[in-house]
Amino acid sequence: MKIILTLSIFLICFLQLGQSVIDPSQKDVMSDLLFNMYGYSLGLDPCQNLFVICKNINSTSTFQTVTNLNLGTPTQEYVITQDLSPLQNLTVFELYSSIYLSSSFFNYVNKFTKLKEIYLQSFNVTIPDDTIFPASLERFTIYNPSVPLGRATFESNIKNIFINSPLIGFSLPTLINVNPYLEYLSLPVTFYSGFPSNLSQVFTNLLTLQIRVFNDMNENNYKNFSISNNGIFKNLKDLEIEFTDSDNPQEFSIHSFLSNVPVIDYIYIYGQGVTIDPSVGILDLSYIKADNLYFNIDSSSILNNCKGTCIKFPKYSTFDSYYCKFSYDAIDFSNLLRFYDNNNDYEQNLPNIDNAPLLNEISISSSIVVGDIPESYCRINNLFLRNNELNGTVPSCIICLGGNKGGGMVLPNPLLNFNITSEPYCPNFKIDENYTNLLPTDGTGNIIITGTNLGWAEGYGLTPIIANSKLAITIPKGVGTNKNITVTFQNGEQGTFYYSYIPPFIKSYAIIELFGQKFFTINGTGFNYQNSNNITINDQQFTFINALGGGDNDGLTGWYFFDIPNFATESNFTVSALVGGQSSNEVTFYYFNSINITEEKLVLNNTGGSVDINGSFGTNNTSLVSVSINGTNCLVTSYTNSKLTITYPSNQVGDNYVLTLNVGGYAVNLVVEYIEGGETPTPSTTPSTTPSTTPSTTPSITPSTTPSTTPSSTPTQSPGDDGSTSSTLSISFYLITLLLLIQQFI
Repeated sequence: MKIILTLSIFLICFLQLGQSVIDPSQKDVMSDLLFNMYGYSLGLDPCQNLFVICKNINSTSTFQTVTNLNLGTPTQEYVITQDLSPLQNLTVFELYSSIYLSSSFFNYVNKFTKLKEIYLQSFNVTIPDDTIFPASLERFTIYNPSVPLGRATFESNIKNIFINSPLIGFSLPTLINVNPYLEYLSLPVTFYSGFPSNLSQVFTNLLTLQIRVFNDMNENNYKNFSISNNGIFKNLKDLEIEFTDSDNPQEFSIHSFLSNVPVIDYIYIYGQGVTIDPSVGILDLSYIKADNLYFNIDSSSILNNCKGTCIKFPKYSTFDSYYCKFSYDAIDFSNLLRFYDNNNDYEQNLPNIDNAPLLNEISISSSIVVGDIPESYCRINNLFLRNNELNGTVPSCIICLGGNKGGGMVLPNPLLNFNITSEPYCPNFKIDENYTNLLPTDGTGNIIITGTNLGWAEGYGLTPIIANSKLAITIPKGVGTNKNITVTFQNGEQGTFYYSYIPPFIKSYAIIELFGQKFFTINGTGFNYQNSNNITINDQQFTFINALGGGDNDGLTGWYFFDIPNFATESNFTVSALVGGQSSNEVTFYYFNSINITEEKLVLNNTGGSVDINGSFGTNNTSLVSVSINGTNCLVTSYTNSKLTITYPSNQVGDNYVLTLNVGGYAVNLVVEYIEGGETPTPSTTPSTTPSTTPSTTPSITPSTTPSTTPSSTPTQSPGDDGSTSSTLSISFYLITLLLLIQQFI
């Protein structure tokens, strides 16, 4: 009986929970709205309607609250006159076509304190200038506006505004007040709408600007427009301009403000209308501080009327063109990394790339390019010249591959000396005798070979640096001398190359404490990454674990500290290594109980200067002290047991820097940020909890500077480019490495 009673109570509770209904304060307005728009029965729960999403008010309430309204198109046009302000928990409000808001909605829109998005497919009321939008609103989208837009939307704290498909009657307001909140703006332009040219002055933190130009095919009196160059788009990353009609386009002069977009990395131009003013001269974008500017034009006439070169890009840029008609002489290729051109109707030869040292990829297709493929194109790592009208000859590097392999790059084309049946023929194939033969042990090094007609390196273990003339052969982790590797080149030729691994080289040490356990670690290069390392400390041999790290960071190897002989404070000891039959330098280090920096982070001026660093430095012996930032030495001008003063070099603004303090071979790291010049900022004095700043408990494991004592020998490293390692440090990398190190002891 008790069981039956318990089950009955459970079922009653379950059914009650399953019968949650809309909050009574919202029921009337929602029932009336759904009934008038869709004929939805007044007796039904509005939360059961497909256009409405509700959630429980809280975990204990049986009532639900409306969070999303996604109102689909009704059978006839409808104007919402109901007061929706009771929907206090509304987060998304979407109205599809034929649903309109009354002006009263904007009198109480600020009451929706949780509203994140408004989406309107039909819009015919002007928003009053004194409208206050809720602080929570992040996205406002309007389609088909047929009335003037007031200033309120553009002067709010909304981050994303999208205005689309304007109708007759639409116009843009005069913008007055600065708005630092707007990040994404999509704005239409018509010949009658007007255009606020002061965008860069009022939207000071804009990230993306989209301009959609609707040219109203049957109208006259088109008005050209531009953006004033009085302001600076200091954060603008993305500019997109689209023209919908090309018969009688308005013109937008792109010169006027692009000189004030210092960090933009994407520019997209579609349709006829964007112009480069010939009176201004070349559109020089080379000043832009973009990592990889992508400049894309589609069906655009922007380059059509250029007389000579009219556009230049920042370094490592990409140019991409579709369905345009322009001369390649219009483009300065000197800073381009990639060049793509498709369906260009201008008859011409392939572009001259003699002065394009960075160019790595060329793709030209379905265009009216004629003549020869120059020999200079052999150095392009990614080459695609198919479906053009090239009617001259191909260079020797293509002939080396034959039609089967080379055809994928240059056929079909009516070439004179090359077709799909051409046999490979490579009499000029040559490998230079000199190549890199001393490599790091961590697997990051390559044998760099040079020669003639070496191919595009399709084979395993080959990577093109410069196609056909400079290739890298991947070498795995290892140790020792007198190694060799045989590779097959793209044209079928084979080559055997001999190399050795660099001998071990010790840079510094640290004593790591983690989870109550201390570990003695040494830092350097040339360690064994696959097996254990033989380390000698004060003439006593120890077997340290296989090295970790490598790449852009030095290697790390270590063992339990309690197995290492006890050192007296400030006593010296010697360390050396034997790896793969090769001996390291013998280094004299000094032991200290505590070396640490109390600053959590160091902020420096990009112009260089002087700064004090506080901490506990173990000794007053300045001959044992060195300081570097990312491997560049700093001048220590003053040093005590608790404070040191350094003169530091200039650097680019950024936070990817690490300062390394080395005291007698014991290295400690500190995160460094460079900011724009001025007075040297005061360092943070909050002690760091990372291993790099509290070495008494968890000392740094990322030393990078050579100990103050001069090593007996320095191994020859691979060249600084093409696969060699660098000394740039990463604290987070070494923290991960430390955890891996500890796992090997467990």
